[in-house]
Amino acid sequence: MSTNLSKLKSAKGTPPPAEETEDVIVANNRHDEKVPLRPLQVRVPETVFIEFSEQAGREFGFTHGAKKQLFLKMWKAYKAQTVKA
Repeated sequence: MSTNLSKLKSAKGTPPPAEETEDVIVANNRHDEKVPLRPLQVRVPETVFIEFSEQAGREFGFTHGAKKQLFLKMWKAYKAQTVKA
């Protein structure tokens, strides 16, 4: 089987217009933290880790810090629930 080279694009695409793209520097909230951070290490089954990672990616994007954001969201929900009880 051979590839029809005439159907391949010969030039790179153009970037999207600036007004349509998100400013990733402004959207990056990882550097806004003013409190000292400490690691929280737990061991969970691999299946739980994979599911947690996928959920974090779906909710917060597959970027650095997504799992931390999901954990903090869960922690806030837990605290709100225990305060009401």
